[in-house]
Amino acid sequence: MSSFISAIILTIPILFLFSSRLEKSRIVTVSRPLVITQARKTPAFILYQQAQMQNNKKIDLAADPSTFISTESLGTRIEPIVIAEMRLAQHEIGAPRDFGFQVATYQKQNIQPALAAVISENAQLSVQLNSSPLKKWGTVRGKFEVKDGVGIVDHIVEIKRIEEGQVRELGRVDLQAGSYSIDIETPQGVLIAQVKDKSGLLIGEDEQRMINLQSHGSYFEGPFIRVGKPVGIAANTGLPSSQGGTNPGRSSAGIDSAKGTYAGNTRGKGKPQDQAVNQQNSSIVASLFSKQHQLENPQDQFQNVSKNSSTISIVEDQKKIHESIITIRQTADISETPLFTKKWVQGAKTFIADQMKIEFKNKNSSVLIGKILRDGVPGTGVKVQIENQPGLSAIYLDQFMIPSLKQESTSENGYFMFVGLEPDSYSVAALIENKIIGQQIFIAEEGYVAYQHIVSVTNPRSVVVRSFDAFTGEPQDADVIIPDYSDIIETTAGSAIYKTHNQLGIANYIVRPKQNYMPTNYIQDSRKDHLHIPLITEDWLSSLQSQLQINDQPDTGTVVGFVPDFDFDIYLISEVYDTKQVVYFSANGTISATAVAGGGFVLFNVPRGAQEVVVQEKKTERIFSQVHLIKANQTSISHFNE
Repeated sequence: MSSFISAIILTIPILFLFSSRLEKSRIVTVSRPLVITQARKTPAFILYQQAQMQNNKKIDLAADPSTFISTESLGTRIEPIVIAEMRLAQHEIGAPRDFGFQVATYQKQNIQPALAAVISENAQLSVQLNSSPLKKWGTVRGKFEVKDGVGIVDHIVEIKRIEEGQVRELGRVDLQAGSYSIDIETPQGVLIAQVKDKSGLLIGEDEQRMINLQSHGSYFEGPFIRVGKPVGIAANTGLPSSQGGTNPGRSSAGIDSAKGTYAGNTRGKGKPQDQAVNQQNSSIVASLFSKQHQLENPQDQFQNVSKNSSTISIVEDQKKIHESIITIRQTADISETPLFTKKWVQGAKTFIADQMKIEFKNKNSSVLIGKILRDGVPGTGVKVQIENQPGLSAIYLDQFMIPSLKQESTSENGYFMFVGLEPDSYSVAALIENKIIGQQIFIAEEGYVAYQHIVSVTNPRSVVVRSFDAFTGEPQDADVIIPDYSDIIETTAGSAIYKTHNQLGIANYIVRPKQNYMPTNYIQDSRKDHLHIPLITEDWLSSLQSQLQINDQPDTGTVVGFVPDFDFDIYLISEVYDTKQVVYFSANGTISATAVAGGGFVLFNVPRGAQEVVVQEKKTERIFSQVHLIKANQTSISHFNE
């Protein structure tokens, strides 16, 4: 009997330290109380209800059996427990956005002192030991590995499900077993795994869509997560094998095929063969951020930039063999930019002028050249047109890369061009049987070839549209003109859904609210699966301008940027812009003397044309950049986040 009692006594601390509930989540979420005044069932009120349900749960270490499947003994390892602070940006309530997790790691046996320290710093914090969703759909489990030299020593490993830009659930990674597990509410969105250092700098990342989940009884098999080095922005230029020599990839038309998808770093430490090619082609100079950052090698990659960033890239040939190229590049865009010889471009313009019996006003007028890619291969039989410019006709290149005025759609190479354009930004749509299959923005400048790919897929994907008050989160109806969609989208109760074939580029959405909000242009990466549009009033914008006594200047526009909950600096890449035109505001829209985490900024009197707005996180120096197409007397809005 005494031995039996002794066994029970020894079992109690073991159950306390290694309870099934703790093993289930290994996540401690620290939630701040939310104050939501809306009584209606808005997205903000729904988030408030969820927070209340979380706060009312009692800490019960012995409740609920674990659903995590593991062959490891619980008593043989000390697992890290992640403590996350949940913070909610008010202007993104209506557009469900991730709750920005600040993460710290503690050992299991130190969990109670760690929690006590956190709680003592803020008595209003409530703690729960469960990261599972309120309504569990199932457990997803899959393989996990790191590659490309990504290290995990003294680093934080996170896995989370993101839907509509919001972190829905956090999961658990078992590095020894090479697996992950996450309880999810719906099988939607994407799984993102990240490795960060203590400062929050991103070391490695992988993203996989939640599709084709296979059931294995008590869990679903998820996608294989392979965490590699974070993607960046590269020019991906086409390089001839030698200056003035013969390139096996060069066509007789004088177009050099784009090669070398290797993305090195900005210090030029590429592979030996890449460095050899660069030595042979040292006259090719590539830059990003409107010439603010010149790459040491034209095929290098700019790192530490957010995955939804865009920039203006310039590629020039110092030997003047090739035309200068201006193109919009995006993070993780692996499409290749070909180089066009000056002889070919001038010859094409002369040939077209002779055939059409016209004379260009400016011999150096911009040429716009693009290529259709559909399901990864050149698109045949595709028509293109410049939106709102019916008088400008596209010219298609035949199979010999010769401009053909008789051709009415793309040939097997997918190339098209426009000539004689005025300097401006142009939205070009690709169509098959009068249905839009893709869209892209081109920047035309005198003396440059404007080049882009229009990338499309046969099977469309759904995009969720939400329109809401920028500072209360309350849904508001609006009409949205979408560049790659033929009909006007009308949001009902602040939401709608449309389908798109577009797979690349930045999109400029024209927003026309139905209430007392001002019309704006919303700009973001067109690859996102959601479109979250914050609405602002003209009175609010005018009040900021009048408080700082900023006068309107002719031929300029306005940019409004919303930034997640981190300290930031803001830059407009322009040598002529006066920084006194910048106004900061807090999360509730009140004016601020300095940049406020969770708030945003307004750039008044931004010069017309293509402009790059850059937000830089102070702690990690991570860059969030967005190309804006500034029109006179128009207001553009963007979110600067992942």
